Formats: sequence, C-alpha cells, structure tokens
Amino acid sequence: MAELRVPTVSLPAEVVDSGGRHSTGQVFVPALAPAHSGATRPEEWINTGGEFFPFLPEGTTNPVILNKDQVVMLAVGAPPDEDEAQEEEGLPRLQVSIECGEQRFEGTLLLDLREGHRRVLDYLNRPERFLLLFDGSRRLLVRKHAITRLHEGPEGG
Repeated sequence: MAELRVPTVSLPAEVVDSGGRHSTGQVFVPALAPAHSGATRPEEWINTGGEFFPFLPEGTTNPVILNKDQVVMLAVGAPPDEDEAQEEEGLPRLQVSIECGEQRFEGTLLLDLREGHRRVLDYLNRPERFLLLFDGSRRLLVRKHAITRLHEGPEGG
C-alpha cells in the first residue's frame, strides 16, 4: 500500500490550539502542487477539504491527528518560492495585528484581490477557512472563525 501514498514535504510548524496550547513539530504538504511548480503551499494545503491533518510533535516518532476547527494558528516555516515571489510582486501589503481571544498574532497581509476590492474586510470575507499572514520566513495561518479582532497596523497602533 505504500505505493498509494502521496509524496510529501515536511515543514517546521508551531500550532496554537483553541485551548491555548502551543506545540512545535512538523506538518506534511504534498510535494507537487496541482496549480504551480513545486510543493503545495501551506495556505493551499490547510484550506483544502478534510477536517483533520497529521502533526508530528517535536521529539516524537508518532504523529497526532489535529482537527482544523480546533487550530487557532498554525505557523509554518516556508519562505516564498521563485514563482510565488513573482506572483506577489506589486501587490499591496498591510501590517496587521490579530486577536483570537487572549492570543495575539502579527504579520503582513498580502491583499491579492482584484482592484477596487483590496480592503482588509474583502480579504477576511473570502471563503478560505484560514487567513494567511507573512512573518519573515514563516506563514501564519489563522483560523478565521477564531478571530475576534483585527487591527490594521502593528499591535496597539
């Protein structure tokens, strides 16, 4: 049955769950993306079907299965690939601070929407389950239903 497995790439990750627990480890994304060259991007992977995904906690050999609805934030170490950097060139960027109850996350929102619909509100109302923020070489994937507030600009700004 091993021949039926989808080849994957492991990426370093940190998960914050709805109980406030922080865990570090690895997630696994498909090695080939259907819409572009290279591996599937974390935001493409997390926003696809399926309610659960495997997470390998640091220092263990057996993965745990996590429920996407219980994930508040998933930070994945995945710098942009060459194709992605070209796609993002010239798009507006906005520094935001997001509150999810007591949890706070900051990063850059890339407003990859059509002209005239590039408000943060338009981006939040897209159908994807998770919002993508960039924080250096990490991607912060924040579950939209967990967001209680979003501030444009850095926290307290």
